Amino acid sequence: MISAQTILDSARGTLLDTAKRTWSDADLLTYLNEGIDATCGVKADAYTQEEYVQLTAGTLQTIPDNGTSLIRISENRNGRIVTQVDFDLLQESNRFWPRGTMETTVENYAADPRDPRRFVVSPPNDGRGQVRMLWATPPEPITDVSAEMPLSDIYRPPLIDYVLSRAYAKNTARQDLTKSATYYQRWGQFLGLRSSTQIAVAPRVASEPGTSPAGATK
Repeated sequence: MISAQTILDSARGTLLDTAKRTWSDADLLTYLNEGIDATCGVKADAYTQEEYVQLTAGTLQTIPDNGTSLIRISENRNGRIVTQVDFDLLQESNRFWPRGTMETTVENYAADPRDPRRFVVSPPNDGRGQVRMLWATPPEPITDVSAEMPLSDIYRPPLIDYVLSRAYAKNTARQDLTKSATYYQRWGQFLGLRSSTQIAVAPRVASEPGTSPAGATK
């Protein structure tokens, strides 16, 4: 893992400000934290957390408060695998499934990418169930330039571009907005900005019963 200082030093080299006369470490660190949050907003899987999560009674469930998007639910605490299903297929299979007997063990879950923080479980949970969940969450802000970057090293180039974009936008002597826009565009292109977060974390379910999810390989 690289440090925040590595990102800032790379940006300073382009800014021709290694002496820190124009942009302080505090300035660039603010831009870097903004860039990390923006990157996680576009690429929900850039920073994730996985652990067993306590469920509430009923069908409708919510990911932990620090989360932004559900990515996967893999198993119950007792080891039984949880299967992801299409919500419409779940509805079709049993019109009264939400009224079923509450149980501790989850068999299936369904999620809608338009509502990324919530999902439903079947059968209805009795409030004692725990499932192993992977969810997207933004990391804590970096407060020290010597701290390790919370994101993978593959995000080094776009984060440098983001810092440069913000720095050039604040260059009050010239306010070089052309360079600012260029580096912002590069940041977006690297991340595939046109592909939304919802698509990136959309549940991979079969288009037809008994078939493999779209794009899946055997």
